[in-house]
Amino acid sequence: MSGDSLIEVASLDHVHLYVADPDAAADWYGRVLGLKVLPSSARLSGGKYMATSRGQYCATIFHGRPPSDGDHTSAFRVNGRTFIAFGDALPNDDVVGRKGEILERREAADHALVWSYYFQDPDGNHLEVTTYDHQIVRDWFGNAQ
Repeated sequence: MSGDSLIEVASLDHVHLYVADPDAAADWYGRVLGLKVLPSSARLSGGKYMATSRGQYCATIFHGRPPSDGDHTSAFRVNGRTFIAFGDALPNDDVVGRKGEILERREAADHALVWSYYFQDPDGNHLEVTTYDHQIVRDWFGNAQ
């Protein structure tokens, strides 16, 4: 531990997402982000444990309503190559921006440290795909102009 903190956190483990239909949401997260339902979901009443294609648990989908006050963004980190592949797949009817429009490739946000795409799932949960491979993405945007 350091300083006055009670503990030192190693990393963020997972997020909770609230949706109208967990089965439909699991399908959407599979199509858009490549997440898979973990077999242990059978023990979760009505919900779904979601993992990356490598089996790393990252989200739990629950039946309910997403928060409507403030910004409750869940960010998913990817490498530069995956970020570019996501951008190349846009526009896609499954990927809707925060204002309800189909997300476009050019809408990537350059934050100097990271590049991000901001969008929402069909239930209105705010999502972000982000990469720290800044130079790779900047070069891609420069070459694609």
